[in-house]
Amino acid sequence: MTRRHQLLRRTAALAAGIALLAAGCGSGEPAGVDDLATDGATREGDVLEQIRADGVLRVSNTQANPPYSFVDESNNVVGFDVDVAEEIASRMGIDEVEFIVGTFQTFIPGLQSDKWDVVVSGLTITEERQEQVDFSCPYQVNDVAIFVAQGVEGIEEEADLAGRRIAVTAGGTQEEQANQIEGATVLTYDNATLALSDVAAGRADAYIGSKFTGAYLADQSDLDVRPAEGYLSREINAMAFPKGQEELIAAADEALAEMIDDGTLSDISREWLGGLDMVEGLSELPDC
Repeated sequence: MTRRHQLLRRTAALAAGIALLAAGCGSGEPAGVDDLATDGATREGDVLEQIRADGVLRVSNTQANPPYSFVDESNNVVGFDVDVAEEIASRMGIDEVEFIVGTFQTFIPGLQSDKWDVVVSGLTITEERQEQVDFSCPYQVNDVAIFVAQGVEGIEEEADLAGRRIAVTAGGTQEEQANQIEGATVLTYDNATLALSDVAAGRADAYIGSKFTGAYLADQSDLDVRPAEGYLSREINAMAFPKGQEELIAAADEALAEMIDDGTLSDISREWLGGLDMVEGLSELPDC
């Protein structure tokens, strides 16, 4: 195991430890899991050079998770993850980025079946996922919070969720987290907006998800919800690639390091995340 892989495993373990101590459009519809079943189709040889020759990096994201990736009024895919992906591609010498709709349920099968080259969509590093795909160095940290409808009392921490109806984004790490809560009924949704809307309408008791995304969506969609104090857990997110594409991952890591050093990642995060400097959170992680 290389030093880089050891560091990523430490990052995955760190994310799990924080979770325990802290009491996750182009056009067309997302493909189903069955449609993306692994068929062994992977690129061979120098994948980076193949992509450079094609001139297109195929990037999957949800395109339904503002402010990270979403479709604006002009039908353009925009957001924090979108700007990060485009900057990474440019610095790797790739002319164009093609954004392809995916979900947390289809991201990994899509990588394994060569539907896209990389996932840039806040995918959390976990040991289970590291067995299926390879990750870049982290580019994002994300605090996970509980959201409830305005006026609801008595739900402020994980223990209060026992026996409740909990809304989560399908396939995300919060789904697994919610399934560990005693007596909870876990309701899954294609995106955070739908989940939060059901919380606001009383069809779910609480939502578990990104504290920043939830607050952003509540403001943009005028949803009558609020986050609980503090955060439930902290997730460490990275770009995900098919197994064994070392040259491509090394180039992405080099581009990301340059973006951190020259302030570009800070600028992108401040623009999309309400002035938040993502580099400050990344600086608390082990070196990658």
